[in-house]
Amino acid sequence: MENNNYKIWRKIQQPINELEFLVGKTLAHELAGKDYRDIAVQYIFITPEDVEKTFKLLPLAWESFTGHGVDLGGGIGCISSIIAQKNEVESINCVEYTEDLVKLCQPVIKQAILKDRAGKVISVVGDFNNLELPDGILDFAVSWDSIHHSYEPVKTLSECRRVLKKGGRLVIIDRAHNNSTPDVEIERMLNVVYDKEYLRKNYLNENMTLTRRDNGEHEWRYQELDRYFSEAGFKQLVRVAIKTDTLDNRALKNDVGDVEILAPFNMGGFGHRKVGFVLEAI
Repeated sequence: MENNNYKIWRKIQQPINELEFLVGKTLAHELAGKDYRDIAVQYIFITPEDVEKTFKLLPLAWESFTGHGVDLGGGIGCISSIIAQKNEVESINCVEYTEDLVKLCQPVIKQAILKDRAGKVISVVGDFNNLELPDGILDFAVSWDSIHHSYEPVKTLSECRRVLKKGGRLVIIDRAHNNSTPDVEIERMLNVVYDKEYLRKNYLNENMTLTRRDNGEHEWRYQELDRYFSEAGFKQLVRVAIKTDTLDNRALKNDVGDVEILAPFNMGGFGHRKVGFVLEAI
C-alpha cells in the first residue's frame, strides 16, 4: 500500500504500551516546522555532517553503501539521506514505525540534503521485522541507534539477512555494554525514569512517569550481540568503539579488546559513545 509520498508496509511488532512511540509522535509535530539541521540535532543528537564523519571513521562502512539498501528504523530520514548523497547509491528504503515522522519530517530532511535527488530515499511506514521486499534483493542495510528497540533481535536481524544478497553488508551504529556488566546494572538502566528536563525537551508532560523500558529501550552486552548476529546469518567484519573525546570516555575502556576511536565531535546519546559494526551476510 502507498500514498503519494510514502509506502505503508504491514507492521507485526506491536507496541508494549501506549508510551513506547509517544516521544517520536510528539517530536514529529514539534519539529516539522524547523530547519533541517535543528530537526536532526534534536532527534538524533548529532549533526548531518558528523553522521558522515562517523561512517568514515568505521572501517569498511562508507564503502559498503552502494547499489540498493534499507535503513532499519530510519526516523527522520537523516541517515538515509546522508548515505544517498553517494553517487554509488541508487536507492534506500527508509523504514520507520512512526507515521508522523515519515509524513512530517522526512520530506524536510530529504529535500534539504538531497534536493533534486530526494527520490533516492523511499520513505516507508513499517516495521523492521517485516520488510516487504523479495529475498536477496539488496546490497546493503544500515541501522543507526534503532536495533536496540527490537524485542526480538534475532528475528529483526534475520529479516534483514533475508532481503540482503549473499555478501551484502549491514552497518550498525548503536551501543554495546561490556561483558562484565552485571544483570542488576542492566535492570537499573532500563528502570531509569526520565527527568523533567528530558520530558520538557521532548515536549511531553513533565509530570508524567516514563522509564527507559517504557520507551522501548534494550541494553545488550557485546557477547549477546555477537550471538544475535551469528544466529541471524551474519559474519562480523569490523567492530569499533567510537566516542566523543572527553575525559570520561578516555577513562572508560571496553573489555573485549576492541579499538577505540576518540572523535573530535559530539556523538550524541548517553555518554556520547557508540559502537560501530560492519557485518556481512553469509
